[in-house]
Amino acid sequence: MVLERLRQFRNAGVRPTRDDYAFAREWLVDDRLFELFAQQEPRDIVHAVRTAQWLQSRGHMERDLMLAALLHDIGKGEQRTRDRVAWVVAQALRLEDVAAADRSKVAMRRALARSADHAAVGAVLLREAGAPAAVVEYTLLHHDPVVEDGMLALLQAADAAC
Repeated sequence: MVLERLRQFRNAGVRPTRDDYAFAREWLVDDRLFELFAQQEPRDIVHAVRTAQWLQSRGHMERDLMLAALLHDIGKGEQRTRDRVAWVVAQALRLEDVAAADRSKVAMRRALARSADHAAVGAVLLREAGAPAAVVEYTLLHHDPVVEDGMLALLQAADAAC
């Protein structure tokens, strides 16, 4: 887990390329969905594309799964690297419920609340944008334990790997 977090921190400054946007555009033909994708923080755009490419490289190119891979983190909003680090630390110490506060005057606490709620917020944004129901559901549940849904399990594996 520590090595995984170090890899994520190292990759936090990577910027999306034209190829990343082109890859996403091939799947996100609906302008509303592409706009949601493009509004993400640069590191989330890169993560989303890598997540979708991880699935594609393993032969999983189901439309709803690929859309969810590209859009699953759209609810995070603006987050600085230090906000992300604080979220990881808060989770490790099991203090995320105490540290996160969406109405706080402290920007970091608001960012932690966005991290905590990003799956639900993203699902609402996707529903409002007219995304397929499965994409909304995969986004909503991508941090929940997997019960039976093989597609959701694939998204979670790709998300963790990238």
